[in-house]
Amino acid sequence: MKTLFCLTTLLTLVCLTSFNAAAQNNSLFSLQNLERERAALLTTLTDANISMEVRQQKTNTIYRRMADIERMVLRDERIANSDKVLVQNAFANYDLTFLVHASAERKIQPLSQWMNTLGINAANIAQSKQGYR
Repeated sequence: MKTLFCLTTLLTLVCLTSFNAAAQNNSLFSLQNLERERAALLTTLTDANISMEVRQQKTNTIYRRMADIERMVLRDERIANSDKVLVQNAFANYDLTFLVHASAERKIQPLSQWMNTLGINAANIAQSKQGYR
């Protein structure tokens, strides 16, 4: 019984150590998570198949997660010191990458922040034509 406990504990420690090493090797892990959350937010906001109540619940949850992840990315020295293209693009497009923080600074909704940054407005949408390019 004691041997089984020791073996289980040792196996758990080995797994945790390998997971920790993998996380440390991928210094852009939190930035990649932020990109996934932003994509999920935009998908939720533009999904015509869900009700307004469900959309509101999902977006509120995503906003909270994004705010936390944005803070993690901004405070992560490994990311700030990285010279990778993903990091350079993320900070060059601050208003799109850090969508929740940028929208809070301007006191507008994140979807409005996203659309304003990309130059999308009601007039542009009205003038657009549906079709293939």
